[in-house]
Amino acid sequence: MMQAAVLLKPGKLEIRETPVPPCPQGGVIVKVKACGICGSDAKMIQSGHRALVYPRILGHEIAGVVAESRIKNFREGDRVQVAPGLRCGKCFQCRKGMDNQCENRGILGFTFDGGFAQYVAVPLEGPIVGALNILPENVGYADATLVEPIACSINAQEKAASAEGDTVLIIGAGPLGLIHCFVARLRGAEKVIIGEIRKDRRKTAGNSWADMVLDPEKGDLLEMIMNETNGRGIDVIIIACSQVGINDGFLKLLTPGGRLSLFSGIASRSCDCRLDSNLVHYNEIVITGAYGCTASQNARAVQLISAGKFPLGELITHRCSLMNIEEGIEHTSSRKGLKSILEVEK
Repeated sequence: MMQAAVLLKPGKLEIRETPVPPCPQGGVIVKVKACGICGSDAKMIQSGHRALVYPRILGHEIAGVVAESRIKNFREGDRVQVAPGLRCGKCFQCRKGMDNQCENRGILGFTFDGGFAQYVAVPLEGPIVGALNILPENVGYADATLVEPIACSINAQEKAASAEGDTVLIIGAGPLGLIHCFVARLRGAEKVIIGEIRKDRRKTAGNSWADMVLDPEKGDLLEMIMNETNGRGIDVIIIACSQVGINDGFLKLLTPGGRLSLFSGIASRSCDCRLDSNLVHYNEIVITGAYGCTASQNARAVQLISAGKFPLGELITHRCSLMNIEEGIEHTSSRKGLKSILEVEK
């Protein structure tokens, strides 16, 4: 038996004893060492999710140790990061390398039990499979919980084609907004601007993350951006905040050929929009979505962390155990800090 945080229905999360999952044929059991508490986890706990079947163990930003293996590629004791997306590998989207859009997609912590538990099962062979990445010795379990968020940011910026010399505007200075800042830097951005309405998060972003941090609610955003860019505008805008919908105001910030990434899922009250089609047409603006990440992007994110490309120490601002996981969920949902992670007892 194992301890797990089980979501029985929206608003009802219980710590309970539950059977250790059986090791999949052609898969592994991972002993969870750490699991990030994502904003989507907090939302699901509070309001549910269309993909959930209850009871469900949430948690998709998972790192741990292989406890049992029925596949030759991994053995007991391997330190691993778990890529949460499960894919068939055979459908049209998988064959294109877009396994995050697999027609038969599953997700650990959504459609399958995830990492808010002492153990998690990961299928690696069969009709639907996941992926594991061996952790280099210099990557700790806590830092490895940030692999998936980094991979998601890589996916978004590849879709938006952020590139050398770009000026990038990120809306939102939460954990993912700050990760986007450094992904943009790695891709060669010349200037990174962050827009954030919360004073505490603006302070964090201004300490070490961005060239300019502004409050979009104070002053004329278009005027501020044009002053900062000498009238040129923004090459890439990344919406990393679920409370902000897109409108013509954002399109006017973009230089001709600019790209706008809808990285965050948008709250229903803000998701409807009407855009000036001629502005898109004449300025050759590209609007792109970004959802999740691929297995290969997870693997690349592990290597970036190992190479010391991300200052992760500032991101993790809270740690909790299974027994006090509700404190970690509150830390995430209240946005008092940045990243909260669950550390599972030995």
